[in-house]
Amino acid sequence: MVVKLSDLLELEVMKRASPLVRAGGASIPGGIVRWVHSSEVLEIAPLLRGQELLLSGGDALLNLKPAAQQEYVYSLAARHVTALAIQTAGSGRSLSAELVEAAEEVGLPLIELRRVVPFVEIAEEVNRKVVSQHVTALQIADSISQHLAEHLAASGPALSPLIDIVSQALRIEVALLDPNGSVLEFAGGFPPDSTSVNVESDIFVGSLVSARLRLQSRIDVPPELLKTVGERIGSILALAVSQQHRPTAKQIAYTALMRAVVSGASASQIHELCSAAGVSTDQPAFVMVFRRIGLSSVRGVAEKILRTRCPDALTYLDGESLWAMVQLSISGTRQERRALLEGLRADLRGLAVAGAMGPTVATPLHAHWSLVEARLTQAVGAPDDLESNFRDCEDFLLERLEARELSGPVGGRITQELLGELLDYDRRRGTRLLETLDAWLVSGCNSAEAARALFVERQTLHKRLRKIFELIGGDPRGTAKMPGLYLAVHLAKNPLPVVTA
Repeated sequence: MVVKLSDLLELEVMKRASPLVRAGGASIPGGIVRWVHSSEVLEIAPLLRGQELLLSGGDALLNLKPAAQQEYVYSLAARHVTALAIQTAGSGRSLSAELVEAAEEVGLPLIELRRVVPFVEIAEEVNRKVVSQHVTALQIADSISQHLAEHLAASGPALSPLIDIVSQALRIEVALLDPNGSVLEFAGGFPPDSTSVNVESDIFVGSLVSARLRLQSRIDVPPELLKTVGERIGSILALAVSQQHRPTAKQIAYTALMRAVVSGASASQIHELCSAAGVSTDQPAFVMVFRRIGLSSVRGVAEKILRTRCPDALTYLDGESLWAMVQLSISGTRQERRALLEGLRADLRGLAVAGAMGPTVATPLHAHWSLVEARLTQAVGAPDDLESNFRDCEDFLLERLEARELSGPVGGRITQELLGELLDYDRRRGTRLLETLDAWLVSGCNSAEAARALFVERQTLHKRLRKIFELIGGDPRGTAKMPGLYLAVHLAKNPLPVVTA
């Protein structure tokens, strides 16, 4: 559930803070707030999921140089943060022109709070409204589900009256479509000139998408309510759909094949199932895994995107994970895989679903290995270390190696060998030289990029690097020490448990 940013600014607790919109005013009418956070951490952006109102006292931010303040704003906009509110009351500081210009440039509402109001009061008030709306939506959805279940038990699986129940309960237009988009059942309606919102969710029979539920309402019905209802009533409608629209023999074969891939069946079994499903064993393939974040439905979100990007993908739901196998052309495999990766990252950005892409294998007979590597990528990859929430296993080769071969005592000996004095220095002095070395290495030893990533002056970075080189035995650039040093830093920053395939 969400709260409109414009409504939030009208709350009494916000008015007490005397808010003044300094930039991004054009984005306020369409802005929605999913949650409120307060933080002085300058590297907060990777920890956010989007649609947040971020509250800041401004002490750390306003002490930065203007260029670093701009980078901070850009990082929030990249994470789709709804608004940034900075409390200047009592600080004696003002918002820099560069900060305001950056916020206006990216359309991020920048709100100056000119009176002191405890952030906890603002957060509690808004978050209470968000939670309350969510509880209300769940109650409405559960009530409709119960009504549907009672009708199904008493009168059988006829779809038309079930769709009518949903339409009347919410006073909306409801359509049940087959996987190709043809209308199976329809109920409700409203004047065609009404402004409306559409929400779609998939109806699964087993692990197959057998129908789609489309809920259309006037704009005053929250789309989040429609999403909750669609997800909650899906299992009830699936019972009725399964009685009237049974899966085809090919759909059953697809499901059996994916179940075998997920379970790690033998190559001979996979070959037999590929033949039954009409799936070529001569084309390369890869496997992806998706999981939900929060309360969203991974099936509904990921399946819809996959149908657009990879219409021939085979999918299988296993607990909380949705697996998908995609076959590629025999030639141009790398380029085709890269295009799919970039497209899926764009489609999934900002959505409450996380995914990982496994490596390409020469034949579906080896698809289980791709699946294992996708699962490992999801396990070892930090949730926000990439631009989006969809990861490529190739970006995590080192982490996958660490998890399998270099965890525990082996990793400890490597880090001690190459970084022992530096780690000891950080422990004794409370410094963060390891973090500085990591940023410098990740930037390709580019001091300017590393300084920007750390929000420090370049002069400060060079001072830290001189101390780092002293502690690790010299400047590693141009030496054979670089690959090992990069590995040791990863091991020191991300100690991992042993992971088995």
